Parts: sequence; C-alpha cells; structure tokens
Amino acid sequence: MRNTISCLVQNRPGVLAAIAKYLSERNINIHSIADTESDGEQISRITVVIDNDDDDPQDLQGIAGQLSTIENVVEVEELDRTGFLERELVLILMKAETKRMPELMQILEVMQASVAAMGEETITVEMTGTEKKISSLLRLLGPFRIKEYARSGLAAIREGE
Repeated sequence: MRNTISCLVQNRPGVLAAIAKYLSERNINIHSIADTESDGEQISRITVVIDNDDDDPQDLQGIAGQLSTIENVVEVEELDRTGFLERELVLILMKAETKRMPELMQILEVMQASVAAMGEETITVEMTGTEKKISSLLRLLGPFRIKEYARSGLAAIREGE
C-alpha cells in the first residue's frame, strides 16, 4: 500500500537527503519524492510517497514521528487517501506526425492536456493531474511514438475545510 507524507522543513542543504537516508536505512521504498519552496524562501514542502508493506497505521505514525525528529524538519503530516489533494506534472516529448495530429489533439482535449512546444520533428505535451490520470494519458499516447517523458513526482496538500 502506498502512503503519502508531507513534511514542512527549513530550506537548508541536506534535509531532503536526511529524509531519504532515514527511509532507505529502514528498507522503505520511496515511490515518489518532490521538494519545493513553500511559505516563502525559508520553508520547503517535501512530499514523499512510500510503499508501506504493512497496512498498520501505527507503523506509518512511527515513520512520521521519526521523520519529525530529523534536524530542520518543522512539521510532518500523514495524508490519508480521502483528506488531501494530489497532483503530478508530466512533460511528454513525442514524434510529430502530421497525419495523426487531429487524433492526437482530440486525446489531449479529452484528457485536458496541452501542447507546451511544437517543432517540425517533435511535439511536447504537458499535463497536471492525479497519478492515475497521467498514467492513462501515457497509455493513450503510447501508439503516437513517445520519445521520452518526465514526471515530477507527487505534490500533495491537505484539503481545505
């Protein structure tokens, strides 16, 4: 089962590495990790999605508790599947095939993706959405000869009240 943990940290060198090291030392697989400034330049939000073999909530609480003891970690929050919003960004570089362009544009419209850049040989598509939605887009675009793609990793935040 995958679990999402959000950490507010002081924006200092080594904090991300310390979190990754803690998880690695405990043989916890990191499915996704994203780090960005939040609440100004001094604070960053690190969102970590981990593969947690144990479905025991106490294990997750223990992991979150230990993460909160790492130097420069300000706050740690476990995000359950119903109480938060999650988004990911994907950039997809594809071969531009003129004869299939109408079909491609129809897929992009339905999936709410957009063209970020277009050249004579390639087209770059961008989309934000849930992990599932991005995986669906990649599956739909498979026949269009994807050259490469980059996924940002999950960003997540607690839903408003």
